[in-house]
Amino acid sequence: MGLKEVGKRIRQRRKALNWTQEQLAAKARMDKQYLSRIERGKQQPSLNTLEKIAKAFESELQIDIPLKKKTKQQQAIEELMSILKEKSADDIKRIIRVIKALES
Repeated sequence: MGLKEVGKRIRQRRKALNWTQEQLAAKARMDKQYLSRIERGKQQPSLNTLEKIAKAFESELQIDIPLKKKTKQQQAIEELMSILKEKSADDIKRIIRVIKALES
């Protein structure tokens, strides 16, 4: 799970509880700006920070450790997918044309 996914899940849980960032930050005893960066996927939270957030949510920290190491190809595909998620359909079509041109 990448930074953006971690942040997205924290934000979704916070909003499901109808909490503001200020409320979660206070409960987790952390800086609101730091929490904001985590939720936006701009900051890598430490395990200690994730544990504080889990405790604020009154839940346990769950960590999913992949049993199989990803190949370089899988990592590259995931990176490409994360880039494409932010693009419009027209941008994606242009990117595909560029890739096809590079192949020939």
